[in-house]
Amino acid sequence: MACPLCGGEVERQTRTYAITYKHLQANRDLPGVYCGNPDCGEGMVEESAWDEVARVKAELKAEFLGVMTPDHIRQMRVHLNLSQRKAGQIFGGGPNAFQKYETGKVTISQPMNNLLRLVAKYPELMMELQR
Repeated sequence: MACPLCGGEVERQTRTYAITYKHLQANRDLPGVYCGNPDCGEGMVEESAWDEVARVKAELKAEFLGVMTPDHIRQMRVHLNLSQRKAGQIFGGGPNAFQKYETGKVTISQPMNNLLRLVAKYPELMMELQR
């Protein structure tokens, strides 16, 4: 296969990709097909690798905003023994809110972040929310 930009030969490689959000940055190795011509640098990252990019970007955004990361939200929900749907009913945000929080499609708000932290620390508060 030839490079669409320069005509050079492309090859499967893994290259480091800088993922940024505001002033924060994380580097990840992403598999793809890249041009072997050092003057070109053209490449196509594998589609499945973009999930990793989205996950890291969501983590950086959460760090910047000072809220929980998607993985931390999932861990808290599981610790409270709640399904995503049930967590959305109890804490608000709708039936799909926690699916969106946990995949990083939506960043958790500061008030929701605070509420989850309080309930994780004081699980008895969940009884009040279920009334």
